[in-house]
Amino acid sequence: MSIFGEYVRAAAEKKKLLPDEWLRNAASKAECCNFSTHVGRYSHPDVKTTWQAERNCCPDEPYVSTASADCALDVAVSAAYLPTINLLYLQLEDGRTFYEHLAEDDEVLRRDIEAFDVDYHALRDDFLSIGSYEIPKATDHRLYQVFFPVGNDDYHLLTVMPPSSVMQELKRRIVARNNQAYEDWKNGKENTYHRKLHIVQTKFGGTKVQNISFVNNSMGGRLYMLESLPPILRKRDVVYPRNDFFMDVLRLREFRGLFYRLHGRYKDGRHNKEIRQSVRDVEAQIMERVLLHVYDLRQGPDGWSDCRHISTAQAIWLDDKHADLRQKMSWRQEIADSFAAWFMNSYRLVMKQKAVELGDGEFKALSAEVKEFIADDIRNQ
Repeated sequence: MSIFGEYVRAAAEKKKLLPDEWLRNAASKAECCNFSTHVGRYSHPDVKTTWQAERNCCPDEPYVSTASADCALDVAVSAAYLPTINLLYLQLEDGRTFYEHLAEDDEVLRRDIEAFDVDYHALRDDFLSIGSYEIPKATDHRLYQVFFPVGNDDYHLLTVMPPSSVMQELKRRIVARNNQAYEDWKNGKENTYHRKLHIVQTKFGGTKVQNISFVNNSMGGRLYMLESLPPILRKRDVVYPRNDFFMDVLRLREFRGLFYRLHGRYKDGRHNKEIRQSVRDVEAQIMERVLLHVYDLRQGPDGWSDCRHISTAQAIWLDDKHADLRQKMSWRQEIADSFAAWFMNSYRLVMKQKAVELGDGEFKALSAEVKEFIADDIRNQ
């Protein structure tokens, strides 16, 4: 018997119902349920505000969110609807859920359902009537509110909602990593995994974990929070260039991740405004990271470049002894061209044979972009 068939028979027997009766009853409750990613009940059990955000749509984003994480959907339901949701999330023989097979109108699943002498199409329509929460029109006073400044004497009032889908994925990954580390240790293998320590376990729902959400019930109400402490800052050792700032100071490993992200944008075949803007955004991040090294050097003693063999343009750019000369335009083109050359060469070194060929047109465009970036930095000073 299939996993689905065994599950339905066991669930029906537990409720002292016939399998077809149990199935119809579970399907009839689906329309009262909605998929979600953010559930307000985690903050307060009486909050009804819930939302389904888009998931894994921006995997390259540097921040952890539903947009950058491949996480499962939650369902904000009370205990009465859990049998319906448990069935929808039931993993079948191929590891995919009952809901996924049902949405694809799977032939094998259709035969399994019809074996219980029920109308497959009516049952399927009932189960697929489960909806999705849209952006709420109003918040709830029991949720946390944040006044976020957006300009002079102006702000947005933001509602902070617990991302239950992300919290579930976080716990799943922590447990998987710790289990793998234990297996490696037990089998005497070289440990390529690290256990995640200093974890805070939180409990939601008290003795009624099933009334918060499906995810909360499946996790026993216990979810993890990572350690959040201020960083211990150590004084950075400033590396002064001997001959050339780009060759002596910048280390390729520091920019490797950004060049990988940039490569993904270059390889995107859409070539629309959104992709072009995302390319500019990553390029700007690289420039800003380079500028951090520039600021470090400017913190050094005035005149440190006098005993170095760097060019006059680099001395003006990096040494505050020459800060009064930065307003002049003559030196900026040399820095922009050197920056663009380092940028393109570093990209080729990181991506090797996979690198997209960049020519004179890209060099000129990048040089102009860097020159404007330098001008903005000088204006901000």
